[in-house]
Amino acid sequence: MNSTTTTDENSPWKVSEFVEIILIFMYFLITFIALSGNGIVCYLVLAYKRMHTVPNYFIFNLAVSDILVAIFCIPFSFVANLKNYWPFGVAMCPIVMYSQVVTVFLSSYTLVAMSIDRYVVIVHPFLRRITTRQTVFVILAIWVISLAIPLPTLLHSQILYFSNTSGQCLEIWESDLEKSRYSLALMILHYFAPLAILIFSYSKIGYNIWIKNFRNDEGNKRRLQLAAAKQKVSMLSLIIFVIFSLCMILMYLCCNWITLQFILIQIGLIFAKS
Repeated sequence: MNSTTTTDENSPWKVSEFVEIILIFMYFLITFIALSGNGIVCYLVLAYKRMHTVPNYFIFNLAVSDILVAIFCIPFSFVANLKNYWPFGVAMCPIVMYSQVVTVFLSSYTLVAMSIDRYVVIVHPFLRRITTRQTVFVILAIWVISLAIPLPTLLHSQILYFSNTSGQCLEIWESDLEKSRYSLALMILHYFAPLAILIFSYSKIGYNIWIKNFRNDEGNKRRLQLAAAKQKVSMLSLIIFVIFSLCMILMYLCCNWITLQFILIQIGLIFAKS
């Protein structure tokens, strides 16, 4: 997320026309699935009153986040990578870079909110549950936080021109140390901190569903049915969490490997080559 792409326009690296066609088809397919699939989810949640539940409101917010990815992230990143330079002008560079980070925070914190809701329902069933009205305020808070934290990305993203290049959309900082600190802070806030909460929540949920409830509800058909219903909803949330966690760590390692090496050198975990 620290750069949107880019190498020399005259770079010797260039895919064949056949591979380019395949890539274009795949990106169009991914974008179409993201827009249509998440659009359907949003429509169903909004159109049918019986879908107005707390878990579905959070799923709606996740779908909106995915739609934003399909609009602001996929097309721009794809074209920039295909052309090997930033062709969208000065204004779009900070907007796209900022939007990419915002969508990551939206997804992370929505998953955290979902896990906390499931945790209360499963682990503390006698506590007062959050209402749909309160859920709307939680989602609004998620948006405010997600828009506020990545503001440095918006302020520091610009097109940088090197010799013999057509321009690269990058985050420009006064020093590598500042950039590394910001990248590390982002990763803690949008990945490691949410991940810790998610692991705690789903560990407790798993224990209550598969161990505690099984012991307590054995022989009670009605309670077993209720436990099974809760298990389905919680399993869906768990699957989303696992996929998201794996994708996020792989994406971060791929996009920020150089920055990560710099951070490890600074804290003494690895040593720079002499």
